[in-house]
This record gives sequence, C-alpha cells and structure tokens, in this order.
Amino acid sequence: MESNQMKLLREKMREHDVHALIIPTSDFHDTEYVCDYFSARRHFSGFTGSAGVLVVLDDQAGVWTDGRYFIQAAKELEGSGIDLMKMGEKDTPTIKDYILDHLAQHQRVAFDGRCVSMTDFEMYQNAFKAKDLEIVTDLDLAGEAWPDRPALPNSKTFHYDEKYTGMSIADKLVAVREAMKKEGAKYHVLSKIDEVAWLYNLRAHDIPSFPVALAYSILDDQDYGVLYIDGSRLDDQSRELLTQNGIEIKGYHDIYADVETLDGSVLMDKSFINSRIGRAIQQPIWSVDPVQLLKAKKNPVEVEGFYETHRRDAVAMIQFWKWLEEEMNAGHTVTEIDARNHLHHLRSLQPEFVEDSFTTISAYGANASMPHYHPDEAHPVVIEPRGLYLLDSGGHYLTGTTDITRTFVVGELTDEEREAFTLVLQGHIHLSRAVFPKGACGLNLDIEARQPLWKKGLDFNHGTGHGVGCLLSVHEGPNGIRWRIVPERRDSAPLEVGMVTSNEPGVYVEGKFGIRHENLIVTKPYCSTESHDFLCHDPLTLVPFDVRGLDLNIMTDDEIEWLNSYHKRVYDTISPRLTQEEAEWLKNKTAPISKA
Repeated sequence: MESNQMKLLREKMREHDVHALIIPTSDFHDTEYVCDYFSARRHFSGFTGSAGVLVVLDDQAGVWTDGRYFIQAAKELEGSGIDLMKMGEKDTPTIKDYILDHLAQHQRVAFDGRCVSMTDFEMYQNAFKAKDLEIVTDLDLAGEAWPDRPALPNSKTFHYDEKYTGMSIADKLVAVREAMKKEGAKYHVLSKIDEVAWLYNLRAHDIPSFPVALAYSILDDQDYGVLYIDGSRLDDQSRELLTQNGIEIKGYHDIYADVETLDGSVLMDKSFINSRIGRAIQQPIWSVDPVQLLKAKKNPVEVEGFYETHRRDAVAMIQFWKWLEEEMNAGHTVTEIDARNHLHHLRSLQPEFVEDSFTTISAYGANASMPHYHPDEAHPVVIEPRGLYLLDSGGHYLTGTTDITRTFVVGELTDEEREAFTLVLQGHIHLSRAVFPKGACGLNLDIEARQPLWKKGLDFNHGTGHGVGCLLSVHEGPNGIRWRIVPERRDSAPLEVGMVTSNEPGVYVEGKFGIRHENLIVTKPYCSTESHDFLCHDPLTLVPFDVRGLDLNIMTDDEIEWLNSYHKRVYDTISPRLTQEEAEWLKNKTAPISKA
C-alpha cells in the first residue's frame, strides 16, 4: 500500500514531469552513515539499513541493497508496494536497466546531483542515451516532498590534538601538496568529510557514531586553502591553527560558486566527488584521492593509540561478558536492549571514551541471522538460556576506534550451531596467521577466512574485512578483505604497514542463528628476504572467544595452539587492569584448551 510519504513524493514528480527518481543513501559527501537531514531513502521507503538506493517510478518502486540487509529489508518493505532488489543476485536488474525497461523515449530521470558521485552520474548518462532520457540533477524532490525535514547539523567542532594524531596540520598539508604536484594539479577539492577532518585535525558531532563536521575544502599547490563550513561552529583553537596554516573559512554552500572559478587543473576522485561539483570543474584531473591512503596508513603514534584503545575496550567487553553470564545464571531477565545499554555504560567509564563507533548489533538466536540487525525498542527480545547471542559493537576513544564481534554461548547448542561456530573461528584464525608479500591485497587473503566454510558448502554474504579510521569512520578504504571486487566499495588496495582492518567471517542461517567472530588487526612487517618483503597482521582486539561453542575434534593442533596463545596474550595484557575477581573470571575464560 502506498504510504503518505510516497504519495507526496509522486505528486512532486508529476509537478516536475519526472518519471523516475533516484534517491541514494548518501549525503553531499558520499558518506556511508548520514545525519537525519539526509535520511530521505529511509523516510520514503521505510527501509532503515545503512546501504541502499530507492528508485521511484510513476506506479512502482524498488530498493536496491546488498546481502547484509536482504532479510531485514524484506521485513521492512513488506506491504509497502516497494520491491526488494537484491544486489548481486543473478535475477536482479541494475538500477539503470530497471529504469530503461520502464521508461519511454525522452522521459525524465531525476536525482539530486549533490548526492550522486561523478562516477555514477557518468554511468547513468551513458546508459540513458539508449532511450535519450533526460537527466535532471538540480532538483531536490525529496526535500520538496518532506515538509518536516530535519535541519542540517551544526555541532561545535573540537581540535584533535597532535598527541593523538601524530601529525600536525602543517605536516599533513605538506604531504597532500606533494601528492598534488606528482599529479600536476594546481588545486585539490576534498569533499569526503572524514578526509577534511583528518587533514585539519578537526572533529565534531554532526553524525551519530561518526565524529566529524559537514565540510568541504579546496587546496592550492602553494600555501592557500579554503575550509567550507559555518564559521560560527569552529572552536577557537581550530580557527587559530587554520589561520596559521593559510586556510580561509567560507560558508558551507559557497563551494559551488567557487569551483566554477578555479583557473587551472583540479585533482579530484571521480568516485568521491559529487556530480554537482565535478561537472563544474573546467580542468579536472581524475585520479585516486591521495588523502585516502595517507589517512589509512596509521603512523606510529596512531598505531600505539589503537593498541591502547583496544586494551581499554577489552576491559569493558570482559566486564560485560562477566555481567551477562552472572545475570543469566541468576535467572534474571536480560533483553537485547538491556545488554546493549549496559555495554555502552561500561565503555563510557573508560578513559577518553567519546561515543559508540556504530549502532550496536545486539542479536539473540534467529535475530543474529540478519547481519545488521538492530533491536526493536518497542518489543525487546529476551536473551534466553539456550543457543547463541551475537554482539557486534565498538567505541570511539580519543586514542582510536574499536569494532568487535563476539558470539556468546548462552545455553545448550545444536550440532549445527557448534559446527558453524567452529568453522567460522577456524577461518578467523587462518586469516589472523596469514603471511603475505608486500603488494598483496585483501582479495589475495580472503580465501583464508572462507576456506573452512567453503569446504562445507557454506558462505557469508558480506566482506571479510574493512578498513577502520582513527576517531573517524569505522568503515574506511582503501583496504578491505573480500573474495571479489565490488567496484563501489573501493577497498581492493594493497595492504600496507599501519593499516587497520577487521577480520570478521560469519555464518547466518535464516530463522535459526547467526555467528560472527571479529577482531581488528594491524598490518605489520614480517620479514625481508631476497624474494619479497613479507607482511603479517597483529590482533589489536584482546577479548576471549567463547570456547564453549567449539568442537575441538574438527580443529587442528595449530589452530588450538594459536587460540591458546591468543588467550594467554589477552590474560597477560588485560588482567592487570581488572579487579581481582574480574581477573580470576578472565583466567577461567582464557585457560588453555586441548583435545580430549
């Protein structure tokens, strides 16, 4: 049944003679998680996942999303009249093919050009020539049809100190300008908000779990630049440092006029820059954005910050597990929401905690079969004393960012659950132990995590790993781990020393259970020989795995040895930070295991 929101939207489409409207999840900055102002796709479709595109036609509509959200989207779209389009499935048409199939010659397709990248704009432009469809990019039909749309955020900024970043603004400007000169660029336009935040050591609270400010920047190749942001939001320290480094402050929307006046070559990344900006540039140099790689390769100060962050986070996670076990053993009722809230409380007690790094996934039993499930506040689900409970969570601290998933045994398991639990941990261990030559990327390593599952005809429908920012986005490129290239992810770059990546294989059986075991790992040197410089990964996360879920009979001695060694490291590192009672509890959870 068509919702009132969709009725209003189609009225606006008819007013503007638009026959297909594309509403992506993104904001003006190609951001994965967006503030409420940019939640148009959610508002009009009812689908709440973090990734997806809504396409509205005169008499039908569809939401395209990936495998993380197939189960969730099916439930949320039920009865809405909006079809679920499962991206990557062989019978699912692409967005462009769907529109071409349903529109007649010369009809009009619209989207807000500020929310669509140059890459996607050119893809649509080339595809729609087949029917000579007119593309309209200067309309915000979603905004016109959303009378009570939330306001743009305006949180106060704060300076992110060099004792955490390891580099001053001046140092970062030098590095970016060196990259610009290699490309022969006179200017560089930055539109990714995490890149602007990284470059200027600037943080804010515009987006939940993403501590940055909506802003753009333009740099020249000498000593001048502009930060586009509401100047009243800037804290005094940031304003002073920006001025010292030759950075002028202009209004947030002023960039659209300024880019039209740039006289000279302009470095931009076609996959990041929005098409309203990209199309206005007269002399573009389309190349990989240098800030992305600079940001991803953590310097020694940042790496040590990540280690300390995970030590603090481990304390909260271990205290949480102990609490959960004691509450359930006492017969007390614990819901998914109770558990989520208590973990947040424990994290908030740790030094320099800022906020959760994403919305916690607290999923008991069959709910965990949805990889990105979130509890229903109105109908809290009780964690019962049987089966498995999955908790995927993380924290932003001034020292760094965490992302951890643990699947806890809360009662008797079926043979199917126990086998899957073990296979997933075997894959996690194999990837943790991998040694690889410099130049290898996640595509080369993914098989390590999936092989135990593939041998049983099992798999999981998401990437094995993603990059993690330092008090930035919990998901960042260009590093990632997956078995096939997904062009829009831009996460297939070679792994380099200092990159932080997740290791998170899983198994999901609809209607039954979900299992994921996740640590963050940092890329480090391994050895150098005449053949290659070799790299490896070191675990940052220091929280035990629940060995009660394992079938040791199908594990190798090497796998058990790795797990015992990891658990010893957990105990030796974290127990001094715990009370005596907590340390004794941890000692039991990290005790060596062996085959009978």
